[in-house]
Amino acid sequence: MDEHLFGKILLVVEGSDMDHAVMASAIARAMANKARLIALNVVDHMVINRLKRLSEQSTAEIEIELEEKGWKALYFAEEQAKDQGVPTMILQESGVVENVVVSEATRLNADLIVLGYPRKMQGQAKRLAQGRVEKVVENAECSVLIVR
Repeated sequence: MDEHLFGKILLVVEGSDMDHAVMASAIARAMANKARLIALNVVDHMVINRLKRLSEQSTAEIEIELEEKGWKALYFAEEQAKDQGVPTMILQESGVVENVVVSEATRLNADLIVLGYPRKMQGQAKRLAQGRVEKVVENAECSVLIVR
């Protein structure tokens, strides 16, 4: 039997303050399992729609800002992983976060999904983020690690 549980680890990167803890956990598991790390950022349509209602920016401007923020987080995750000798791939997709995470994990044949659990958010934003995490756990075909 193979001593390594995970060959491919899907790291969900959001561009938030919590990303560092989530990245560190995913990288440590990738190192321990000699696994490939796949960092994924999802440009969330729901966030774009919410921000559109609250700002004077166009949908395209908001989407570009979120994409740029996501790429910065992805490049940072890639740099951190490669510094530790972990083979890494980065992806950015667009859609509903929980659906994209589950479908990409299946498509990529991931053995583990690593994502953060929101703690500093409040109100409806926190409930929506917690609901996303729950949907990933419920629908993923592989193991899910939630980092707080």
